[in-house]
Amino acid sequence: MSTVAEIESAIEKLSPEQRKELCERLLAGATAQKPILEKLRSLAGKARNLPADLAVNHDHYLHGAAKRT
Repeated sequence: MSTVAEIESAIEKLSPEQRKELCERLLAGATAQKPILEKLRSLAGKARNLPADLAVNHDHYLHGAAKRT
């Protein structure tokens, strides 16, 4: 049995009250997470000691491509 089928089977065994509570918890967890852009903004300006030409030559530093001028 697949994991999804196991989960569906377990949910079917819950009482209506338990199903309602599960739905509320899942929805609360989904809305409690920070949006990805907010997470990324929190990282802005954190990196230190990077090469001055990193924006232009990121392929060089990441993958070893030839440097751009």
